[in-house]
Amino acid sequence: DLIKDRHFMPAFEQGMAAAQREVSAIAASTEAATFENTLVALERSGRLLGRVERFFSGLTGTLTNPELQTIQRTLSPLLAAHADAIRLNPALFAKIEFLFQARATLALDAESDRLLWRYHQDFVRAGAKLPQAEQAKLRALNGELATLQTQFSQNVLKERDGAGVFVASREELAGLNPVEI
Repeated sequence: DLIKDRHFMPAFEQGMAAAQREVSAIAASTEAATFENTLVALERSGRLLGRVERFFSGLTGTLTNPELQTIQRTLSPLLAAHADAIRLNPALFAKIEFLFQARATLALDAESDRLLWRYHQDFVRAGAKLPQAEQAKLRALNGELATLQTQFSQNVLKERDGAGVFVASREELAGLNPVEI
């Protein structure tokens, strides 16, 4: 009850800025890439943003309002751009690619090997191997897609809310089976 709608944009902005600083530090590190200083560090990055996203998503999925929906529409392309800034970061991907190519010599346990494989797949599928011009197109498409997905989900919610039937008394339910009530 202490968190108000107006708190979300600043929280998201701080969360994205913190995550970007954390990821930029990983990418800019002059140390040789290791599982610990790259993947474990990535796993630990973005915690503030993750907390804000989980809370906001839960709230907008269950108890939304016009102000939260406006925030959601504003945020969706910003979050898409934030994700692109991470997954299309060439210095960061170079570290992941280096580890992926060297994975046979890293003596990773099965879980760590799977994590490395997953990160590599996620970055490649997000466009990390595309030329810069194609990445620019992809960024634009991702922003548009995020906007459209939010618009669609809000339209579905609006229609579902409009499909409800409200009754003022039990008498209006006469004829229904008690199980249906």
